[in-house]
Amino acid sequence: MKTSNNHFAGKLLYALLFLLVIPLGLWFWAGATEDLIGFPAVQSTAGGWILMGAGVGLMLWAMAALKIRGEGLPMNAYPPKKFVRSGPYRLFRHPIYWGFAFFLIGLFLYTGSASGLWLVTPISILSMIALVTGYEALDLRVRFPGQSIRTVLALLAAGPERPQLRDRLASLFWVGSLWLVVNTILHLLLSHSPSLFDLSILVPTLPQAAYYLSIFLVLLVPFLLTSRTQLRVWSVSALLGLALYLYVSLVFPRIGTRLLEPGSTSWLAMPLFLLLLSIRPLFQRSRTAGWLMAVVVLALVVTRLTVSPWILLQLAVHSGIYLLATNADRIWQFLRMEAELVANSWQEWVFGKIRVINHGFYVGFGAFFGILLAGILAGAAYAWGILAFTFTVIVFSALWAQLIEGSEKLKRPFGYYGALVGIIFGSLLVRLLGFNGWVIIGTVSVVMPWVQAIGRLRCLVNGCCHGHPVDNPEVGIRYFHERSRVCGISGLKGELLHPTPLYAILWLFLVGFILLGLWNHHYSAPFIFGLYLILTGLGRFVEEAYRGEVQTPILRGLRLYQWTAILSVLIGIGFTLITVEPFFLRPDFSWNTVLAAALGGLFTAFAMGVDFPYSNARFSRLV
Repeated sequence: MKTSNNHFAGKLLYALLFLLVIPLGLWFWAGATEDLIGFPAVQSTAGGWILMGAGVGLMLWAMAALKIRGEGLPMNAYPPKKFVRSGPYRLFRHPIYWGFAFFLIGLFLYTGSASGLWLVTPISILSMIALVTGYEALDLRVRFPGQSIRTVLALLAAGPERPQLRDRLASLFWVGSLWLVVNTILHLLLSHSPSLFDLSILVPTLPQAAYYLSIFLVLLVPFLLTSRTQLRVWSVSALLGLALYLYVSLVFPRIGTRLLEPGSTSWLAMPLFLLLLSIRPLFQRSRTAGWLMAVVVLALVVTRLTVSPWILLQLAVHSGIYLLATNADRIWQFLRMEAELVANSWQEWVFGKIRVINHGFYVGFGAFFGILLAGILAGAAYAWGILAFTFTVIVFSALWAQLIEGSEKLKRPFGYYGALVGIIFGSLLVRLLGFNGWVIIGTVSVVMPWVQAIGRLRCLVNGCCHGHPVDNPEVGIRYFHERSRVCGISGLKGELLHPTPLYAILWLFLVGFILLGLWNHHYSAPFIFGLYLILTGLGRFVEEAYRGEVQTPILRGLRLYQWTAILSVLIGIGFTLITVEPFFLRPDFSWNTVLAAALGGLFTAFAMGVDFPYSNARFSRLV
């Protein structure tokens, strides 16, 4: 009876959390940050009601399917007993999350909330994606091994077979839907120019014939391809290219400029890179169609040349998106192989009782680069304050890891979340030294993603933060050096492992540009720091799910650092609510900043790359 009561109480609390507390929290967050968002408010009563109705209907339908067919509840803590393949799960993967996303968009369209539409909704969608990739997808494989479903709208797998009509329509649906979503987002932002960098968007006028012909030819591509592999490659390349296009257009709007004039039909504009993506498959199917597409692309470029001084820059970026999208697999394999080389590049030099390890060079350079860039952003007057802040953060990262991971084998580990704790004490220290703590927190938040990304190269060499085993040789990397934690502690020498440090590097690289854009657009330091905590927390939640360090505790199905990542997101939301007096800085370069950066780099390189191999004292040895 007691167990039954506990389960009922747990289910009730779980339901209250996800059905009441989180929605109300998101509503409050949107209202509290409404004045901070420079993006335009969009109001649509009809559109809002339609999306809210569709979202609620889809959620209720999916919940009923889990209850009736799955014999369970839509709760990760109390999951269904059976794998559900029918109903909304035949149409969408994770239809409850799709429904909630529709509901949020509809709610904030109905209320006309800029913060709700441009801040709360994207973060909520990213959070749902993180929960799926960082927990639910893996949990489903464990609870229902060998069971899966191909939804009606799923992208097909590669193969030599001829695609079916459903495969072509599914590819057209996803590419066409994302194209319209991206164009709609940019169309809503064009006339207001609320981009992260305060630059106007220049758009030319194009002949209507070429305008509609380009749309027709691109949408025709899925029906002309003759193999499943061709269709999948085109679909994935187009989706990746559109995602890159949206990212570039929001962060660097002048570079990501559209080629079509804004107006009532501008949401049907066809980006140049999508036209380029479509030329090759059209040539493979029909030389006539391929030459027709080439003529259309040439007409667009010539027209753009006559009205814009930025055509060469735009062509370079659209061509860059095209090359990245079409060579994503090759780029990934190059990065994966380079990561494996770095992971097996351990070198050390012993001078008497002191050992110097090569991975310290990476973190030393990262600290130098971070302090230098932060000092330039804040001005020379803050160089020494940033240095003192850096010292404090590193010390606390060592103290944290000593408490969580310290052992006979790990005398001097370092922990990222200890560094976050160090930010609190570092900000108090610099305030006592007479500096504005928010200035330092803001500038450090901007540079930290790139500093962390460089520091993850040390993780590869050291073997910390390594992934768990994976079967796919096109994904995993192998560690062989005896000094690596992978070989010495985890006992996974030669095993294919997820390259989790590389996953983190890629995510942090993207986050860094977003935060730099916010800084240049004069968003407040607490808001930037909050977004830093939110975005890095979401990335860390996913990364931790694929890590395989044996010393990390697992609590209630999640790794310890997944719980701290959730806490990081919540704290980040709290920081976005803080308002401070605006400050105006004059970025400059000085030799004081270079000296402070050099000292910070040397300190960091010593702390993380120099140890005393013959000692057993705490903090003595790195390995």
